[in-house]
Amino acid sequence: MNDFSELEAELKKLRPAPASAELTRRIECALAAPDEMPTAGVLPRPRERSTLWWSLGLGLTGLAALLVIGLTFFDQPPQSQGVASVTPKPAAAPGFQAVGLSQVVYSGRDEGLVFPPNDTGTLRRRLRYETRETMRWRNAQTGASVRVSYPVEQVVLTPVSFQ
Repeated sequence: MNDFSELEAELKKLRPAPASAELTRRIECALAAPDEMPTAGVLPRPRERSTLWWSLGLGLTGLAALLVIGLTFFDQPPQSQGVASVTPKPAAAPGFQAVGLSQVVYSGRDEGLVFPPNDTGTLRRRLRYETRETMRWRNAQTGASVRVSYPVEQVVLTPVSFQ
């Protein structure tokens, strides 16, 4: 015989205790009561406020984009006031004639106010321009042409008046 046969025989004789009358009554009352909200064991989460933050963030982003577009659209290049510059005539090889000069502005930055030392003089605004100048020469006899491009950085100080 098996050593566990006695144990198995005792386990087969075991039966669960009958439910008490109180337990049966509580189960019947719980089944008879209507459910306030069927959850299937899952409780609903409270509504999150993430939609509020998303709408606020998108609204502020749109406002900032419109502001940047508006500032760049209405930005006027500064008018130079009586600043004369003399560009030396480039020395050309014999037979070459200057036929063109082009200047392309790549960026213009407003670097803010410049305060004079010891509070003398007027306030000035520093503007920095980065351009590329291209000069072209042509020899009318041979038809040869030469083109030279170089970068130029120009800093302009314009007076500021507060009225």
